[in-house]
Amino acid sequence: INAEYGVNTISTRENLLRIIYNNKVVGIRSLSDAKAAVSEGKIDSMFELVFLLLDVYRESSPLSDLERLCEQKQLRRIPWQIIDPIISAMKLSTVDTENLVLLLTRIRKNTTLSSPHRENIVIRRNRKVNVNQDERKFIYKFKHPGTGPCQQSGECGFLIRYHRENLTWDLVKDVNYYADTGVHHHDVISARDMCQYWVVTVALPDGTKLDTITPIGWWWWWWRHWLPGSKKHGYKGIYVVYNVSDYMVAK
Repeated sequence: INAEYGVNTISTRENLLRIIYNNKVVGIRSLSDAKAAVSEGKIDSMFELVFLLLDVYRESSPLSDLERLCEQKQLRRIPWQIIDPIISAMKLSTVDTENLVLLLTRIRKNTTLSSPHRENIVIRRNRKVNVNQDERKFIYKFKHPGTGPCQQSGECGFLIRYHRENLTWDLVKDVNYYADTGVHHHDVISARDMCQYWVVTVALPDGTKLDTITPIGWWWWWWRHWLPGSKKHGYKGIYVVYNVSDYMVAK
């Protein structure tokens, strides 16, 4: 997801498209490639890296210095609300996931790489507006703790605009774009603090139902490999995890 009008990026959509397409890793084929991508600044989020590892680890083994490198580059952290369901799913897998679970657990325990529940707010998408055939508005209602008293009409929130033609997701700041949506935007809202994702319920072969998380816009259901025999059971919705740790530190 990109941010419009100079706001920091949520994630680099063009980069993700180069990395994963049709269940194959295109730009990164090994953990060495992943390390190089971090070093070169092509990946700026643990959120992105974790989902890359779910695919890369099918053919590679963990590298002990990957965590150190990510910490040195100060990648944006992945929320526990996202990594916890992934670890739970990996533990139920019939595929050999021991090394992957160990690494994900290390990431989860390292607060330089992951952010605990208390630092994050989960926001479910309120509704979607179809602007035209190629454009969608995703409306989120959210009052940031740093907003303070608000006298504007409607509710505090933000819009994410989806462009079907170029496959981008933009955090919108243009006030005109908010007309007739019932929400308004505050400058404190930052794209860098967001992770947007789908929650999909998967049915395992034994009938167990499990909620899985996939970055929005990735047409790669990672659980099809790691949870063989599972089938999509239901769609719970689109969410954003918003990190408010900067505000907490400031207070």
